[in-house]
Amino acid sequence: MSKVSLIFFAFLCTIGFYGQNQNKTLVDGVFAVIGSHVIFYSDIDDQLMQYRNQGMIQENESEIQEKIVEDLFFQKLLLHFADVDSIEVDEVELQNSINQRIIFFEEQLGSKENVENYFDKTISDLTDELKPVIKNQTLIQKMQYEITKNIKVSPADVEQFYLEMSDSLPLISSQFQVAQILKIPEAANLAIEETLSKLEDLRNRIVKGADFATMAILYSEDPGSSRNGGAYYEVKKGKFVKEFESVAFSLGANELSEIFKTEYGYHIAELIERRGNELDIRHILMTPKVSNADLVSAKDFLDSLKIEIMNSSITFELAAKQFSSDKDTRYNGGLLINVASNTSFFSDAELDPVVLNEVNKLSIGDITQPIYIKLDNGKEAYRIIKLVGKIDEHIANLEDDYAFLKNYCFQMKTEKELKKWYKESISNVYVQTSEDLLKYNFYHNLFSDE
Repeated sequence: MSKVSLIFFAFLCTIGFYGQNQNKTLVDGVFAVIGSHVIFYSDIDDQLMQYRNQGMIQENESEIQEKIVEDLFFQKLLLHFADVDSIEVDEVELQNSINQRIIFFEEQLGSKENVENYFDKTISDLTDELKPVIKNQTLIQKMQYEITKNIKVSPADVEQFYLEMSDSLPLISSQFQVAQILKIPEAANLAIEETLSKLEDLRNRIVKGADFATMAILYSEDPGSSRNGGAYYEVKKGKFVKEFESVAFSLGANELSEIFKTEYGYHIAELIERRGNELDIRHILMTPKVSNADLVSAKDFLDSLKIEIMNSSITFELAAKQFSSDKDTRYNGGLLINVASNTSFFSDAELDPVVLNEVNKLSIGDITQPIYIKLDNGKEAYRIIKLVGKIDEHIANLEDDYAFLKNYCFQMKTEKELKKWYKESISNVYVQTSEDLLKYNFYHNLFSDE
């Protein structure tokens, strides 16, 4: 199963677990009550069914069932103490998370219509079902943060951890250091003119009384805000690109902007409210469409540029500075940075599968043919990739894998702290059940002296 499919599967499990709880009564059969939070037998069965449907159960069903029960117990315990500690979820934060989740489903299933067909629900109904799911997930994350927020990892901790784990250090998969030159094709003038004409028409309709939020829902191409009437709330400086913020923070209350351009396309915006350095704003985004001919032109450009680099007419680093559309990498020779490890190396699981397939064919210093990419903002482009460096598969060591070992050490300390909290807290909450919980290894261990 692919990494993306596993993430999608996890989301489906949480919908089955949380979403179906909302309409259940005790008639369904209660497995356990932790504080005021209930685990139903059907919660366990639903998750088991999801595992079966994904082909993830072979001869290990009892083990998976115990793991499901353990996870549900821990989640309910965290929720109970989140209530006790009065931890809350901001409504704006919650709505943004729901929007991101819907966008994720659309990306996985192809369209809004496919999402509605898959779940047999309208987007509105799915949003209502997701709200308590995501609220509980956020409360769980916040509670875990409160438990582990004081964990620190020093260089001495990493060295000690390395020595203690010397006989069981993990195998590090091959690591790749890559640079890119990205070419995003420019839309033709005709496409830009068509977009500006449509946006100007929308602006005129709003000036004459049309509702901005309705126009945003119908026409905006920003998936992060369109279904919310184009609105973003509690916007502070630094959250959006500077061109957008320059306009947004210059508007008066209920003032409608002129058309303006950012790297995402063309916008109109309307200020809802401003509170000092924070504001609520609506916008409509429209992006000029790039034709197939524009894409082919970008690909041909990179083909020619690669030949010039291989002929030593220009270095890859200088070519990236002069021609790459990626402003985040063009001034460092096109070198990609792994935000997860804060290094320039990527494991094979972290690289895009298409890129991995191509760089596996390269020697250090070689460059791929142009590779198609669809960017996070929806734009299509091509890029050429240079293999800058490679570390072959090896046992983790301090010299090559310090960042990995530091993170691994942090995870181990976090897990240890959570287990300690779990063991201490389970005795401080009322657990009601007709089950013999001690038959579960995890529950028995909570009350052991180990």
